[in-house]
Amino acid sequence: MPDTVKQAKSDSADERPGPSRFAAPGPGSWELEAGHHGARPLSGYLAETYRRAFESGMKVMVERYGLPLAGVRAEFVNGCLYLRPTGVGEGDKPMPTPPVWIMKIAVRLIPEMRRRNRTAVRAWADRRWRADVDQWFDHDRARVVAANLEFQAVELTALNDAELVAHVDAVHANFETQARANMANHGGDLIPIGDYLAHCQTWGVPFADAAGLLTGSSPGTVATVELLAPVATAIATTAHAPSSISEVRDLGPEAAAGVDAWLERHAWRLMTSDDIDRPTLAERPALQLAALLAAVDGSVAAQEPPDPADIRDRIPLAGRAQFDELLEEARYGLRQRDDVVGTRWNWSAGLLRRGLLEVGRRLADAGALQQADHAVELTPSEIEPLLISGVGPSAAVVAARAAERDRIEASDPPATLGDPEEPPPITAFPPAMARATAAMMTMLDADGTSPAPDPLRGTGVGSEIYRGTARVATTADDALDRLVPGDVLVARFTGPAYNSILPILGALVVETGGSLCHAAIVAREFGLPAVIGATGATTQIPDGATVEVDPVRGLVRIVN
Repeated sequence: MPDTVKQAKSDSADERPGPSRFAAPGPGSWELEAGHHGARPLSGYLAETYRRAFESGMKVMVERYGLPLAGVRAEFVNGCLYLRPTGVGEGDKPMPTPPVWIMKIAVRLIPEMRRRNRTAVRAWADRRWRADVDQWFDHDRARVVAANLEFQAVELTALNDAELVAHVDAVHANFETQARANMANHGGDLIPIGDYLAHCQTWGVPFADAAGLLTGSSPGTVATVELLAPVATAIATTAHAPSSISEVRDLGPEAAAGVDAWLERHAWRLMTSDDIDRPTLAERPALQLAALLAAVDGSVAAQEPPDPADIRDRIPLAGRAQFDELLEEARYGLRQRDDVVGTRWNWSAGLLRRGLLEVGRRLADAGALQQADHAVELTPSEIEPLLISGVGPSAAVVAARAAERDRIEASDPPATLGDPEEPPPITAFPPAMARATAAMMTMLDADGTSPAPDPLRGTGVGSEIYRGTARVATTADDALDRLVPGDVLVARFTGPAYNSILPILGALVVETGGSLCHAAIVAREFGLPAVIGATGATTQIPDGATVEVDPVRGLVRIVN
């Protein structure tokens, strides 16, 4: 790239950080999408791609299962993504919910709603979610893995600037394709799990009890444990704990192969966010070693599916056969949940970050960026002119973008914007459509946070109290280099991106989520004591404090 970086028109006072006003981006009620990257504005490079993939993928999914939704609108407010479901025929203007009798007539007269109901009938009859799950494991997964490995094998430092731009563009296009497919096929897990939970609710079975029976059904969650098994065996037989990754590899060919297989599949996955502005495992060698050493004690292991007999006995006799069927289908759907997200989204996005870091390194060397990871603040259209011709925003402007996102995140963006809206009553829909709608709404409830009077109380996962040192991650990744085996990770949220490092933990505490959020799933699959939805965890628990995580009572206690 040229030695001289030209200052573009975008380098102006208009980009300086200022106060942020949060107003609804349109009529109706809007909810902050904080479950996958926290209450943080999306990076400049990924934001529009994220929004496009989310909207287009969700549109496919709701149509595929006959839901009475046109889709989910996604709009940015100060860089934060806010979502609003839109009904069929609603357009951009929300309408008051009409009386049930009018809705019943409309559903049966409006051609699109009639078509959706026919789709819902076929989806239940065909068990359509199984086709989604089978498509992933039998066909798509191998192709996605192969594509990711091909991108990952490219030696970026050997590319000239034009070739690097082309590589980043190709990885970017791959990510958008995979992210859209991730959302489009999400019904494979959302529908059967939500249907199971909705029926359990009618039988008086709490979310936590029903979700507990899904333990052992998510192989993608515990893939790390299986990959590290030969490494754990090798470390256990040596007299001195290795002090580096190379020393682990020196323990023998099986240990070396285990390390390489693990890093090949997990090193370039996003860890603590679904956005590309946070580090991957490849960027944290100390964390890699900690995960390898933690695997040796065997405290974290894949869990076996529990016996449903106790909960089944609570179901009325007439419903037990249906309970058995619903549980089987929910377990079938859960197989894909973490595996699809981790492979399609977290890995594909991590490879995009990999390419942008090389762009950033070159720009930083030329003085065009203050630091390499500021490349994620550039938009896709700014990469080529800045790298090839030196034309674009100055290093100061790009740094200001990063600082502004930090400031907005710290300001605690509101969870909702706009006027509350009442969802249409499920009883207004024909049975098949009503069942699909109930499944989706129940899944959203189970994935969300239930308010508790105590900010250190939430939904417990597990049966044993754990005492350990709290590592409080207030900005998603600031605790990673300080984690040691047995620590209690205290975070705002987690997701499949954390799976690579979970063997390090002794317990888990998160502020957001419910019985079927990703944090709860990974805690069950790894057998980690956890409290989910403890809303004051990151502010009231001091970093380094000794805490007790009591999953039975759903409570975290600060010991000292």
